[in-house]
Amino acid sequence: MKRIRILAAVLALALLCGCSGVLSSEYVSVKPHSEQHTVDTNDGALTAENYLSLKNDILSFVENGVEDGVIRIYDYSGSVEDDLAAATYDVSKSDPLGAYAVDYMTHECALIVSYYEAHIHITFRRSVAQIRAIQRVTGTAELCGQIYSAMDSYAAETTMRMSYYNDPDVPGLAEAYYDQNPSTCMEMPEVTVGVYPDSGYVRIIEVQFTYEDTPERLSEKKDAVATSVRAAKEYVRYRQTDAEKLQLLYTYLSERFRYRSADTSTPVYSFLCEGVTTSEGCAKSLQIICDSIGLECYTVSGQRDSEPYYWNIVGLDGAYYHADLARSLTDGGEKLALRKDSDMTEYFWNSSLYPACS
Repeated sequence: MKRIRILAAVLALALLCGCSGVLSSEYVSVKPHSEQHTVDTNDGALTAENYLSLKNDILSFVENGVEDGVIRIYDYSGSVEDDLAAATYDVSKSDPLGAYAVDYMTHECALIVSYYEAHIHITFRRSVAQIRAIQRVTGTAELCGQIYSAMDSYAAETTMRMSYYNDPDVPGLAEAYYDQNPSTCMEMPEVTVGVYPDSGYVRIIEVQFTYEDTPERLSEKKDAVATSVRAAKEYVRYRQTDAEKLQLLYTYLSERFRYRSADTSTPVYSFLCEGVTTSEGCAKSLQIICDSIGLECYTVSGQRDSEPYYWNIVGLDGAYYHADLARSLTDGGEKLALRKDSDMTEYFWNSSLYPACS
C-alpha cells in the first residue's frame, strides 16, 4: 500500500512539471515535406512554362511599356537561355508592336533552386501613349478612314495595326483626300510613312503629318473659309439661271480684293480671305461655292503651258464649259471667260475624266 502511494505521488509530480522528461517519446509526430511553387503576385513578376508563354510575357511588357520586367520560369523543357534569347529577338524584331516600339532589349537569367528567374530590360523608342493610340484596321477602307480622320483634325500622326497588309500608297491616299475636300483640308501636309516590320501579313503603319500652320490656326482658317462661302451663296441666291449665278459670283469675287499672285500652303483660304491667287486656290474655291449653290462643277488638275495647273469645268443649263478663274481675274475681265475644248490649246488634261465641252 505504501508503494502504491509513492508511485501516485511521483505521477502527480510529473504532471505538475509538464511531463517533458517522462512522456516525450510517446508524442513525436513527423510530416513529409512537400515542395510547392509559389509566386508573389504583388511583385509584378510573370510566369512561363514554355516558349509561347515566354514570348507572350515579353510582349506583355512591350504592350504596357514596362522597361524592367521579371519572368519566373517553372518546369521548363529545353534550354531556357537559348529560348529566352530567341524570344527577345522575335518580339523586338519580328512582332509588329516590338518592331515599332522597341529600340533594343536585353535579358539576364538565373537558376533559383527550382525555377529560373529572367530579368528583361527594354529600351523603348515610342511612348506608352503612342503604343496605346494604335488603331486596329483590316484592309484599305479602314486604313483610309483613319487617315482621313487624322487629316480632318490636322493631327500630327496616326498609327495603325493593319491586318492583311497590302502595301497601300498612303501619301497618294492623303493627297487624293486633300484634293477632294478643299473645304475641310486647308493645307496639304508632308506625309512620312513608317512600316514595321519589313515583312508579314500584319504590320504597323505609322503616318506622320507635317503642317506649316498649327492645328488651331488651320481650324480657324477652315471656319473663315466657311464664312466666306456662305456670304457668296447669299450674294447670288436671287438669280434664276445657272449662267446668271456663275457670272454674278465672278463679279462678287473680282470685287473683293486687289488680287496678287504668291506662293501659299493654304490656297483656298489665301484666295477667299487674303486675295492671293493661285490656280489651285481659285479652282478649288469656285468648286466649293458652286457646290454650295447647286451648280455642277468639276476641278480639273492638268497643265497649262507645260506647268501644273488647275481650272474648272462647269455645267450651265445643260452645256459644259471650261472656266479658268485665276486667268480671268489676272486678265481683269469683266466676265468669267467660258471656253470650249477647242479653245483650250494651251491646256492639257485627261479628257476621259471630265465631261466634254464641245
